[in-house]
Amino acid sequence: MTKMAARQQQVSVEGIQGLWATKTGGTVSADITPVWDGGANAPEQMAGPASADNITLTRPCDDARDIAVAKFLRPLVGQFRGTITVQPTDGRLFPIGEPTVYPDALLQSMSEPDYDAASSDPQVLETIWAISDYV
Repeated sequence: MTKMAARQQQVSVEGIQGLWATKTGGTVSADITPVWDGGANAPEQMAGPASADNITLTRPCDDARDIAVAKFLRPLVGQFRGTITVQPTDGRLFPIGEPTVYPDALLQSMSEPDYDAASSDPQVLETIWAISDYV
């Protein structure tokens, strides 16, 4: 089995052109509550429903693509829904295996690039998505 580098994924959002450079979040978890029976030495663990944390996607701004993307998304925060697809790849970045899909993700926020006249750092477009389902 070959180990995978963190860069071996392609992340896309249906309805938004291009791939994203970073993805964080999406952790699936459930609240757990210990329930004690009288006289028991250990609790029984009771689980609530599982849910996924928000996903943050970022990418360096491409002027030919992302100025239009930011203009499109700005009025749609809290309204735009898209399917996020995370596709594993091999070392040559060719898709392998089954993707993880987050259908009907809701755009919670969008941060347009910061400005600094003294910086040569790349400008970054950031989006945060509320996740209600995952496949």
